[in-house]
Amino acid sequence: MAKGSVRKKGKKWYYRFYVEDASGKMVQKEYAGTESKSETEKLLRKALEDYENKKFVAKADSLTVGELLDMWAEEELKTGTLSNGTVENYLGAIRCIKKHPIADRKLKTVTAEHLQAFLDLLTFGGEFPDGKVRKGYSKDYIHSFSAVLQQSFRFAVFPKQLISFNPMQYIKLKRQAEEVDLFSDDEVEEGTQPISHEDYERLIKYLEKKNPPAILPIQIAYYAGLRIGETCGLTWQDINLE
Repeated sequence: MAKGSVRKKGKKWYYRFYVEDASGKMVQKEYAGTESKSETEKLLRKALEDYENKKFVAKADSLTVGELLDMWAEEELKTGTLSNGTVENYLGAIRCIKKHPIADRKLKTVTAEHLQAFLDLLTFGGEFPDGKVRKGYSKDYIHSFSAVLQQSFRFAVFPKQLISFNPMQYIKLKRQAEEVDLFSDDEVEEGTQPISHEDYERLIKYLEKKNPPAILPIQIAYYAGLRIGETCGLTWQDINLE
C-alpha cells in the first residue's frame, strides 16, 4: 500500500506520495492541494486509491512524446520557480505540440531528425498535419517550443532515465525565410475569440483620449498574445531583448 503525506508551503497545502517509475525505482510525486488541510488530505486519499487501483507505471517503451510533456509539466514546470507568465507560455506551447503527430510518436523512437523537421515546419511554415498551409511562427514562439522540448527531453534522461540521451542537443534553430502573418487566426485555439486588428486600432485610439497609460500593456498583450493578467504579471526575467 502506497503511503503519502501533506505539507504546507505558504498559504497552500500540498500532498505527496511515492510511486514506482519505469525503472522500478520509487519516486516521490507532489501535487498542489488547497488552502484547507482536510481537503488536501482527501485529495491525497483519492490519489492513493487511484494509484492502487490502476498501478499505472509509465513504461519507456510505450510512453509517447505527448505523455512525456504532460509528465514534465506536472512534475517540473508547474512546481518550479518560473513566473506565471512563463509557465502559461510553456503550457500553451505544449498544447500546440500535442496537436501534431510528433506528440503520438513513441519516446524511444524519436530522433533528432524528427525534432528538426518539426521545428523547421513551425519556423518556415508549410502544410500542417490538418492539411492547412500556414506561415511560420515568430522567433519568440519558436524559442518557447524549443525550450519546452529541450527541458522535457532532458527530464526524460534525468531524473526519469526513460532515454539515454537528449536528441534536442543536436537541433539547430533556423531563421525564417518569410515574414510571419502576425494577425492570422490559423493557430487560435478552439473556443477563443481574439480581438480583430480593426478593433485593436479602435481601442488604441480610444485609450489615447481616455487613458494613455493603459496603451502600453494593451500593446504588449496584443502583440505578444498574452492575457491581461499575464501582462500585468510580467517581470524582467520574462524579457529577452536580444
